[in-house]
Amino acid sequence: MTELRRTRGRALTGIDHQTRRPLIAVIVAVVGAIAVVVLGFLMRSGQADQGAVVALNKLHTGVWGAFSSAVYRAIEPVPAVAITLVIAAIVWAVSKSLRTAILFGLTVALTWLPVAAVKILVDRPRPDAALLSHPFSPLQTDGSFPSGHTAYVVALAFGFWFLLRDTRYAWTPIVFGVIVTAAVGLAVVSDGLHFPTDVLGSILWALTTAAAVRWVIVDLVAARVAPKRARR
Repeated sequence: MTELRRTRGRALTGIDHQTRRPLIAVIVAVVGAIAVVVLGFLMRSGQADQGAVVALNKLHTGVWGAFSSAVYRAIEPVPAVAITLVIAAIVWAVSKSLRTAILFGLTVALTWLPVAAVKILVDRPRPDAALLSHPFSPLQTDGSFPSGHTAYVVALAFGFWFLLRDTRYAWTPIVFGVIVTAAVGLAVVSDGLHFPTDVLGSILWALTTAAAVRWVIVDLVAARVAPKRARR
């Protein structure tokens, strides 16, 4: 009970800590973004991992088929934004800090949403539906690389980790992130909507950019627009 009180009172402020090595965070983000774009262009010219999509799509039946389709629909952009807002509201209620909730929501959103620009830039075609045993309906016509669904769940895991990193529960977002990312990655490939390298690109994107995104939001923007109040 004591730990729970501490968690409610101060633990969720981990997302508001000043970045110790911002230059490293920025360099990692830039290198990671370049690596993702390069990977996307390399994979656009061929269908090297189409075979994996075809094989996993054959399993798109029964409970797994229903689950993977539901996963895709549940975290499309509009539902994902709604989910993020609901979670941010819960963070506000638990932490009693609107600032913390806003920082959480912005960190998740701005780690995730830029993959839409990468999709447009790379413009990799979706897996060939004619080769699939269970093609997804409706047909998706936007770019395949990287997977926005995967980027979202990794960004969400990072948001939770930033919140909880000062507590004994800091390991939970890591476990959550690994399990959910694996499930979502398998689901979107099984749906026949993404290549495995689309999933890989999204993971690499979120892993390398999240810290820099949080630095920009917390240290550059929030620190100037709405400085933290000194504790008494």
